[in-house]
Formats: sequence, C-alpha cells, structure tokens
Amino acid sequence: MIRQRPGRAIGVAVAAAACTVSLAACNGPSAAQSATSLLNAGIAAQNSGDNGTASKDYNAVLAIQPKNIYALFNLGDVAQYMGKNTAARSYYFHVLAIDPNYEPALYNLATLEAASNPSVAKSMYLQIIRLSPRDADAHFNLGYVLISLGERAAGKAQLKIAVRLDPRLKAREKGIH
Repeated sequence: MIRQRPGRAIGVAVAAAACTVSLAACNGPSAAQSATSLLNAGIAAQNSGDNGTASKDYNAVLAIQPKNIYALFNLGDVAQYMGKNTAARSYYFHVLAIDPNYEPALYNLATLEAASNPSVAKSMYLQIIRLSPRDADAHFNLGYVLISLGERAAGKAQLKIAVRLDPRLKAREKGIH
C-alpha cells in the first residue's frame, strides 16, 4: 500500500526568505510582502481545511509571482486532496519544470502515478532517494511500486530499507513475505 504523506501546505518561511533575499525577483518590496502575506494566508486556510480560500490566495500569489513553486505546489496539494488528480498533476509538473528536484512535488506526483503508471512512479521515487537517501517513505513506496512491476526481490529489499530507517513502517508492510 503506497503511503501518502499528509497534505500540508508548504512554503511559509522559505518563500518569505526567498523574497527577502531577492526583492527584485519578487517585483519590489510591496509585491514581495503581498505575495508572502497571500502565501501565508493560503497556508493558514489550507491547514484549517478551507481549500477554496487557500486556492484563491495561492492564485493571487501566482498573479504576482507566476513561478512561485510554493503556491504552485500547494495548489497541486489542494487539488490532490479534492480528488482533482489531473489538475494536481499539472501543478506538480509546473513546479518540476521550474525545479526538477523539488522533492514534495516529486513525491506527491509519484503517489498519483503509482497505480496508473508505476514505471514513472519508480523513476520519481528513485530520484527522491538519490536526493534524500534516508527518506523511509520513498523507499517504502518504491518497494510497493517495484513489487507491482514484478520486481519482487528489489521491492522487498526497499521495504526492508524503509523499515530499518523507520521501524514504525513494519506495521504497514501488509502481505509481503
């Protein structure tokens, strides 16, 4: 069973720091402050379950900063949570076009692809593991994807790595012996 990470809005401090460091890239101080405030408002709304308001706030960020990966990613997260997988994929691919190694987008996209396109999910999980070798969830999910592709021994090896990294995953290892 593919393990999804709980939907959490991402970007509060990181986005603020990015705009503070490079105000010119954020269209000046007032635009940077507006984008940061809108992003923070969207995150607060998303974390409280108000996905409609969160989406409006994230889209407002994109009106100011069209390549804001945090707003794009969070829109994908909202869409995925709401079962709008085509829209979620689109947002995640947009993020990855800006930053091909943005792990949260890789991870969420891999969870979407695991059932319908396991070969794509496999390559994404491998990329995540290259970036973060100690990511137990990525090893765990890769194990299940490999098993679904008929690569049973490699899949079981990944599950063992995942459990070694995070023993709590042992309980989630169902039917794999």
